[in-house]
This record gives sequence, C-alpha cells and structure tokens, in this order.
Amino acid sequence: MMSGQYRLCGLLTVIYLAGCAGEDTQSAIKDSAGDTLLAAPTFVDVPGTQTQQAYVRFGFSSIHTNQFECQLDDESPYLCNSPELIYPLEKGPHSFTVRAVDDNGVAGQGQEYQWSVDDVFVGQVPEDVIVTGIHPEPADPLSWRGIFRINCDFSHGAYNDPIVFPNQSNAAHLHHFYGNTLTDENSTTETLFTLGESSCQGNFLNRSAYWVPALLAPDYDPISGDRVIDSQGEPAWKAVPAVVGNDEEAHEIFYYSAGVSDLSSIQPIPVGLKMIAGDHMGKPGNEQDTAIVRWHCQSWESNDATNPRWSSSIPECVAPDRVRMDVFFPSCWNGADLDSADHKSHMAYPVSEGGDRTLTCPSSHPIPLVRVSFHYAFGVKPDVYEPVTQSSKGWRFASDSYQVDELNPGGMSLHGDWFNAWHPQIMQQILEGCIRQGLDCHDGNLANGFRLSGTRPGIQTEPLIINEGRGH
Repeated sequence: MMSGQYRLCGLLTVIYLAGCAGEDTQSAIKDSAGDTLLAAPTFVDVPGTQTQQAYVRFGFSSIHTNQFECQLDDESPYLCNSPELIYPLEKGPHSFTVRAVDDNGVAGQGQEYQWSVDDVFVGQVPEDVIVTGIHPEPADPLSWRGIFRINCDFSHGAYNDPIVFPNQSNAAHLHHFYGNTLTDENSTTETLFTLGESSCQGNFLNRSAYWVPALLAPDYDPISGDRVIDSQGEPAWKAVPAVVGNDEEAHEIFYYSAGVSDLSSIQPIPVGLKMIAGDHMGKPGNEQDTAIVRWHCQSWESNDATNPRWSSSIPECVAPDRVRMDVFFPSCWNGADLDSADHKSHMAYPVSEGGDRTLTCPSSHPIPLVRVSFHYAFGVKPDVYEPVTQSSKGWRFASDSYQVDELNPGGMSLHGDWFNAWHPQIMQQILEGCIRQGLDCHDGNLANGFRLSGTRPGIQTEPLIINEGRGH
C-alpha cells in the first residue's frame, strides 16, 4: 500500500490514499465514539496523473454499499454514482475524493486521487494545434471589432434536433450538421464534450455542434430540363451543398467575434450553452430582421458599413455567383441558464446606446459572451440551378412552412442552432488572443503562435428528401 496523506477532520483521522486504484482499502474504521464507519471505496478506474483533457472519469466500488459521496477539490460534497464524469475542468492541479455512504446518510472514510490538467500550449501540444509563424492583422475598424474564423466540413444530414426535439428520432425537418460527427437526437453536453470527432478545425478541441435546415433546390432532368417526380408522385428536390471543407481556399463558415463595444468585458461561452438564432416560422408578411438572419448574392458585395444590401429571402443569384447566408446569434447571457424553454430567452442581443452607437448588454442579460455567427456560401452550379435562368430561382429551406413560388421566394425561415462543446482553454485563447486584442484571426489562427488543425470529412450522409424536407 502506498503511503497516504493524513488530514484531521474534526475528531476523526481520515487516511487519503492518492493514486491507489485497485488496492483493498475497505477494512472498517471507527470514529472517536467507537462507532463503525464505512471504509474508503476502491478506485477501479482513474485518469492519468497528467492530462490535457478538460474532463475526467472515475470508477469506484465498495463491498458495503452502492451509495457514494463525491467531492472535487474544496467544493461541497454531493451524492454520486460510479462511473463519475467531471467536467469542465480548469487547468492546474485537482483532487477527487469519494466516500461510501450508509443507509443513514453517514459518509465513511474518504479515498482521494490527485491529478493535473496541463496547459495545451505548453510541452507536448496536442495534434489538433499546429505551430504557425503567421500573426493575425488588426480587424477592419469598419467591420469586426475582433474575430476568430474557422472552417468546417459537412458532417451529416438528419431529421433530428437535439435542442428542440431531444431524444426524439426523425421529429424535425431536415438539418445539415457540422462539427461533432456523433450529433444526433440523443446528444447532450456530456456526449458532445467527451465523445466523437469534429469535422471542424481543431477536431477534439472543438466538439461543438452546429446545424441549420438543409437548403434545397428543385430537381430537374439534365436532358429535358423538366422537373423530376419523386416516388410519391411529388416534384423532387435535392440538397444544395455549401462551399466548405477546402483548407486551401478559405470559406470560413463559423465566426466567433465581439458583439459589444467594450472588448475587455466579454466572457468565454460556458460549456453546454445551447441557443437558436432566427425564427423557423418566418414567412411572407412575417419577414425576419436582416440584422439577425439574411441572404445575399456574393456579387452584391454587401457589407454593414457601406453597402447594407440584404434580403430576408433567397435572392435569384445567377451562375457562377454564390448565394450567401448569415446567422448572428445573441451574445448577452442572463448568467444563470444554459438553455431556456424557447431556447432563446436566456440570451439577448446587445443594444445601442448614445450617439456613438456604443453596444452594450441589457440589464436583463448583463453578461457579454463571445458572439457566434454562421456564414455559408452555396455555389449556383449546373447540378442545382434552375435550367432556364441558370439561377437560384426556386430554392427553399427545409424549414419553410409556406408555399414557395415566384411571388414568395424561399428561405424566410432562416435559423441556426448551436451547442457549445469547445475545450475551455481554446475558447479562452480565442477570447484573449483574438477578440480582446481586436484581431482578425483567419484559418483557426489563435494569435499565440499556434492555429487549429485542418478540417476533416464528416460522415457525409444525406437522407432522402421527404415532404420538401419537412419529414414525415
């Protein structure tokens, strides 16, 4: 048996055995009154004494009970079960103590394990960060205040939504998923943060999930130019692929930026935060605010500073143009909830104050977080364009609940979902290195001599398009 640390806890001397996985330490002990207490549980699974992961799992058992009390560092003890997953963890030393609990709720002898979460940028850095000699330039003062950009490959399509329809298979309209390749209707903070790989830059360091409704184009026969009819006797549709996954030609589609004017006030996004931007019920007569969600042709050269030419619906862009799509998420948090019943109320958009248009968070949601936004490009190409006009005419979103026609173009239901599972150290570096410094960090450049690794192909599955993408 290894020598242990001794701590005096009231009138009871407790032996803490650091790193004794598998040893028999379950002989009974007595307190100062002579009453028998449960012996310390035995660790059956422990992490390494050093790790760069921001989570750990402990397995433990007792021959006397299946009730346990756990404690991380100096925090309050809590009831727990084996295996116990702990996340997210800050870098530095940590300790975990587990005690068996009897039928009267009395905790017995404690078993402790100590380990350290290392800095991912010191020593043996993970494969998901790469050394770079490129330092980002300052952000355009007429555009972004500070920004970090990454690219992702398409992961998979599915009629699922783990935020709106958790644990319900095929309950949603058709979505295109990016990021964590295991994202499905059963995804939780725990599964995203600890399991799967990512189709985004950074791989294991960026297990966040990103998804939007599928963009659909009418399916035309390439010879006759007539609409194809599907097996149900209805006009057929095909998915329009976004221009993603090419590291040689930058098409960064996910941005992390400053939503408020005071860059020093911005905080990192907490692990497990869920949110939705945009309204799936957008339709003619109920058009959405183009400051939140918008479409435009790339040839329009739209920008917020000098050419705010945006559309609330999909414009008819002519080949070889691209249809662009922007979704801006709220960045002001209430400081308490990682989600809400409508998946929006725990968040709010910044408000403009004063003649200088200073952006701040409202008092109801006082904590400014890193702002998330999606920016997609869709090529107007022969396999998806309308044959006569060679344009994006007739394109629709899978979430469009109205009749799309010449008078009512598609895309008015534009919205996006986001579920945070970034490694906390990387999110902190994005904030401190890029956003607070007012830099324009392209290609996953972290502004500290490292950048995130490149994209990876996702699962690439594309389900059949049912009922114009709305599913069963």
